[in-house]
Amino acid sequence: MSASPAQLRDARALLREERAFAAVEFALMLPLVLVIYLGLAELALGQRASQRLDLVAHTLSDLTAQQLTGGSFSGQAGMDETTIQAIFSAATTLMSPLPTTNLKMTISEVTVSADATQTSGFKASVNWTIAKNSGTLRPCKINNVAKLNAADVAPVDPNSMPTSYTSAKSVTLANAGGGTTTTSVTPTVGSIIVADVIYSYQPSFSRTITWMKTAAPQMSRTSYSPVRNTYSPNHVQYYMTSGTNCTPGTP
Repeated sequence: MSASPAQLRDARALLREERAFAAVEFALMLPLVLVIYLGLAELALGQRASQRLDLVAHTLSDLTAQQLTGGSFSGQAGMDETTIQAIFSAATTLMSPLPTTNLKMTISEVTVSADATQTSGFKASVNWTIAKNSGTLRPCKINNVAKLNAADVAPVDPNSMPTSYTSAKSVTLANAGGGTTTTSVTPTVGSIIVADVIYSYQPSFSRTITWMKTAAPQMSRTSYSPVRNTYSPNHVQYYMTSGTNCTPGTP
């Protein structure tokens, strides 16, 4: 038996109502879906920025530590203004396409040496330090003493060096025949290149939509690389025109 015209009209009306209900559901869900999508996309971009900042910090310290020429005498290493600025410029390439105007960078040479006046028997002192984009220089002296604080703190702390660089550590090793042996490992005396980087990360959507702009969270990294030059002492001499030489008159 065929449906009556009235029944057909009722069926069409019900279908229209179901479509309208689906449209309302979609309209209600769309903002939430967009927020989740943008959040996940921004999380991925933030993670990428964090990874690139790790690479920048390591590259700055490593490239500077690899300097083998340019010193006063054959076999000595030296760093001039052109070379250090070229090293800083590598950060722009590594962070691309992210902006680097808000990337604060500091490169310093720190020497670990024996010092009987210190409880640990060693101290870390700054030889020279140079900054880019308003980075914070490491101090030549703290409280009129030419040494950095030995402290295990989160990066970046220009006033400190990790205790592993200035204090002996006990290391337990497994013996081939069983059992263990505990030995004390003393700090390595010599020069270290320290790179401090601080990046104010502005989420991409707030860079585009200015009214959504918020305070940029900061990402901080510190990287340590031993000076590669084997000349004694293994020091990168200072021939730069910016920054600070902590031993004026001596490169």
